[in-house]
Amino acid sequence: MLNKSFCVMTIDLRRSKKLRNRAFVQKEVLALLEDVNCKFKTDIQAEFMMVLGDEFQGVLISPKKTYQIFKYIKSHLEAEFYCGVGIGRINTALSRKPSEMDGPAFHKSREALEEAKKEKVEMIIKSYNKGKDYLLNTIIHLILHIRRKWTRRQTQIINYLETNVNATQTQAAKHFNVSKQAISKTVKTTAWKEINEAEKIVDKLLSKPNLVNSPKSTI
Repeated sequence: MLNKSFCVMTIDLRRSKKLRNRAFVQKEVLALLEDVNCKFKTDIQAEFMMVLGDEFQGVLISPKKTYQIFKYIKSHLEAEFYCGVGIGRINTALSRKPSEMDGPAFHKSREALEEAKKEKVEMIIKSYNKGKDYLLNTIIHLILHIRRKWTRRQTQIINYLETNVNATQTQAAKHFNVSKQAISKTVKTTAWKEINEAEKIVDKLLSKPNLVNSPKSTI
């Protein structure tokens, strides 16, 4: 197991101490973590759980579902957060609890989280492959930058289409009680199809073995 690379995701709520409804948010986070652990069960080595103050952490068997999990958390959690992703080895015995393990994957995750806070970006990925990290982070930051410009209504419509993958624009129009043309306009003005293609590239890059196998790996 020492030669296998894992993926550690460490997430810290932004300005958590200043949240007016902090107790509610913490309760919401705990419910969300239970949901994530169930939905992505086959991809998780150590379940997501609170580890430090308002931080929560989980360990994935591979980086493959990293962005999907980040996106799922983002779409189900109203509070803003920073996410540091570390891809690398675990030097201790494997466990179902993140707090019982240690190694480069954890160190990279912490470094990525601190960098995300410093740069004020939602997510940073760090692995052995700096070239691939740069490519991934650039694409992800561009995606998130565009998503942040969406209105609340646009976000709700796109979230519906992404959650209900087989839903048609006609069904979405009925769900939101608007015209099909209104849904079509939202899809076009948000550049959702282009964003969707960019996210497929992110998932594909995260599935590539050469992202994690060797400190000497390149693009």
